[in-house]
Amino acid sequence: MYTHETALRSLFNLREAISIHVGRVTDQQVEATNKGMALYDLGEFTQSQPYLTIGATAGDRASQYALGEVFRRRARGLSDDAKKWYQLAAAQNHVYALLRLGDADSLTKARGLAQAEADKGNADAMLALYEMDQDIAVLKKAADAGSLEAQYILAVKYESDPNLITDSIERESTIDALLKKAAEGGLSQAMSWYANRPPIKQDLPVRRQWLEKRAQMNNVHSLLNYARALGGFYTAEDGTDEYGFTEDPVKSYGLFWLITETTRELSVHNLAAQDLRSVATDMTADQIAAAKVFARQWEADHPPMSEYRLTYSDIS
Repeated sequence: MYTHETALRSLFNLREAISIHVGRVTDQQVEATNKGMALYDLGEFTQSQPYLTIGATAGDRASQYALGEVFRRRARGLSDDAKKWYQLAAAQNHVYALLRLGDADSLTKARGLAQAEADKGNADAMLALYEMDQDIAVLKKAADAGSLEAQYILAVKYESDPNLITDSIERESTIDALLKKAAEGGLSQAMSWYANRPPIKQDLPVRRQWLEKRAQMNNVHSLLNYARALGGFYTAEDGTDEYGFTEDPVKSYGLFWLITETTRELSVHNLAAQDLRSVATDMTADQIAAAKVFARQWEADHPPMSEYRLTYSDIS
């Protein structure tokens, strides 16, 4: 059968056009998924919902779980909307979605999945097993295996229940060791707590370094503290500063402004807006313009702003 060259060329062009269109749709889905997860990690749940829906509908299980979390938080319980998205994530073996569903079949499946990974030495899977039974022995195994969250949660448990380690000196040294390990591993919560325990609390240079590390991670709460330190908010009447920072109103304003531009739902938004007005009182228009340039450069040079919440636990 003879096929005209023009027809072949038309079919080829059509195929190319369809391929390009599909590629664009995929790129848009990826972009929406990333934006949704970034907003979710920041605690901007209302803003995250439409973007997460795109990713979740496309089959991304992390987005499905996050969307379930958004609806669960809003309803303060397992609503039908939350359950729907958890079920989709659970069908893709998302262990924490299975735990949120909480029925016998889901828990059995979650345990099997987590145990299989834990048997391979997966510390995060060991932590998931702890979340099922709240067994401190399992939590210790997860911490020993290298789970930063397990190390932090174990420190919290020791702090809240002295009966777990009755000797106070041993208890405090154990908590310090766990926090130090988790902090050095990069867990934001551990960094904050470790830096506010003696003797580091009295060591301004070291305490300042920990705050700077948390700020460089773009932890939104640490960024607020960093901006306040740069703005002289922690300077006493005698001129001493709680962290030992040199005041820099341009950088301080820029970070406050960036927080207000990036957040909407978090309480930190109103705090930053209030502090922004305070810093602006003694600044010129040129300084404010320079501060906004600094803020945009900071945004470009750092990961998305985040609360760095724990994966599953509500421990703060």
